[in-house]
Amino acid sequence: MEGEGDSLVIKPINKAVVHRISSGQVILDLSSAVKELVENSLDAGASSIEINLKEYGEEYFKVIDNGCGISPQNFQALAVKHHTSKISEFSDLHSLRTFGFRGEALSSLCTLGNLIIETRTKNEPLGTHLIFDHSGLVTAEKKIARQVGTTVTVEKLFSTLPAYALIAKSVRLLCTNTTGKNSKSMVLKTQGSSSLKDNIITVFGLSTLQCLEPLNLCVSEGCKVEGFLSKPQYGSGRNLGDRQYFYVNGRPVDMPKVGKLVNELYRYSNSKQFPIAILNFIIPTTSYDVNVTPDKRKIFFSDEGALMLSLRTEVEKIYYPHHCSYTVNMIEKPEKEAHMSQVVASEDKNPLSASNELSPEDGSLVGGSAGVEGSACGSRLLAMVS
Repeated sequence: MEGEGDSLVIKPINKAVVHRISSGQVILDLSSAVKELVENSLDAGASSIEINLKEYGEEYFKVIDNGCGISPQNFQALAVKHHTSKISEFSDLHSLRTFGFRGEALSSLCTLGNLIIETRTKNEPLGTHLIFDHSGLVTAEKKIARQVGTTVTVEKLFSTLPAYALIAKSVRLLCTNTTGKNSKSMVLKTQGSSSLKDNIITVFGLSTLQCLEPLNLCVSEGCKVEGFLSKPQYGSGRNLGDRQYFYVNGRPVDMPKVGKLVNELYRYSNSKQFPIAILNFIIPTTSYDVNVTPDKRKIFFSDEGALMLSLRTEVEKIYYPHHCSYTVNMIEKPEKEAHMSQVVASEDKNPLSASNELSPEDGSLVGGSAGVEGSACGSRLLAMVS
């Protein structure tokens, strides 16, 4: 979760850095709230993450992980705004290897709902149950028995407002919903496989995987692209471009230019559908900036032009050999009309030309005009010769 055990201490970010970090509104809806907590779990080294919803999140939602837990020394600073263990100086953003870094997620959840955290590290014999007020301060604390890891529960999200009330490898994700009758149903479950292919089967089904082909490109020095793209033939794509997922070093991001490029090149082989695209860009952390928008979905690349050009070259190799082409047949005359044209053309020719020879048997014209006229002409010629 927000703390990473005894090795990292939660402390205030330098005030000068606070002003340079884009803050804005962090929690936009239920999905963004769950996203922030899942990213905290991943940063804590969790290999198992469970998400529980009560009344689809209206009553409460909780994220349970088996990460390293939060050290007791970090309890008081845990939900205070701009307190984090992940960066201390602005230059740390250039070597960022965690999903979170602003120290705003838990603070925002305190403001928008009721935050309860249960946690335990491997160095503690018991876990701790913490209750926070809306300003992020701990108001209650007690010892409990629990496994190593952290559970974050948020009750009545957005209740404080007057009018407004994702694919990770080697991580098991479980999302369930409990209805008013306490009937629990599974929304999503992954097996924690280290294979992206297995996760695609779990989330979208085997039929989707069969429409994809693996992708492993080296688009430039230090930049690789791994993932899956739709096969070139018709039927492997979709009528809408609603299954295109892009990542940078495992972080989900919006890449509209990449989406547009992939759609354009896919039309070389399938002009009527959009491709399924699941692409992870493995790039040095110094070559991009994630601190562009509050939700961290927009990425600024230091050399975007070269990246896009290299990507175009590599993807063209996949789709251009299957370039769509259409054969246009010449318009043919109806059979009867074509036959009449041949008859007229034959009558215009000299009956003694090389193409109108006499039959040695009956004197009729061979290859010339058929019928009575041809036979009569042949008879007259024979009479003249004899």
